[in-house]
Amino acid sequence: MDGLIFDIKRYAIHDGPGIRTTVFMKGCPLRCRWCHNPESQHYQPEAMEQKRKLGERTFTENHTVGYRISTDDLMREIRKDDVFFEESGGGVTFSGGEPLLQADFLLECLRRCKAEGIHTCVDTAGAVSTPLLDDICQYTDIFLFDVKTAEEQVFKTYIGASYSTVIDNLQRIAANGSHIVARIPVIPHVNDSEDDINKIIALLADIPQVREVNLLPFHRTGADKYKRLGRNWEMGDTPNLTKDDLQSMQQQFTDAGFVVKV
Repeated sequence: MDGLIFDIKRYAIHDGPGIRTTVFMKGCPLRCRWCHNPESQHYQPEAMEQKRKLGERTFTENHTVGYRISTDDLMREIRKDDVFFEESGGGVTFSGGEPLLQADFLLECLRRCKAEGIHTCVDTAGAVSTPLLDDICQYTDIFLFDVKTAEEQVFKTYIGASYSTVIDNLQRIAANGSHIVARIPVIPHVNDSEDDINKIIALLADIPQVREVNLLPFHRTGADKYKRLGRNWEMGDTPNLTKDDLQSMQQQFTDAGFVVKV
């Protein structure tokens, strides 16, 4: 079996516990305006402009983002980092894009990892309905679940796709008893008000498997990628947020009983 990915990041320290190898799977049904990996969205290889320097001269050329890889070849890449997993308590994180879009491939990779004793995380927005989700839960140690808003209309306006699918998948993962870490990208004027955060807290409070929250401040690092892909960056001149900007919402989650990381 093979799947479509666009990157493998080694020595990742923000995608789950320990030192991790993050596999970025290509394809996503969402179109978040602030997405910092727009090259992950289309479920096909695509051209992306890249600048290279040779001496004092700069060249612009296109390179292809996305390639197919078999589970055997991917496992060979993952095994290269075994020593780091063992020493740090790390493992593999499947991110994207949206990993559930390639549920068959994801499940096979998870099974292979668990058979070799490798800790697994799945970083998902829960935006794809799949009958394989219950099986995926059995081979996933931690779900990093993106919670972008608790308001359906906000979801439709800024993100697209089906809000009900996201909520159904979050509840389904919880029903399997899976460990879930809620990851909240904090976006100015979208989900950063006190009322916005209170609604997210109310949503998560009913899910006992979610006791840890990661707040991810908005950043503009993906803006240049849109130009290189020939697309429009819809966040305009919205400034970066800092950890200090998130102090009040961090306190809101702490007061509600959550463990919060920024």
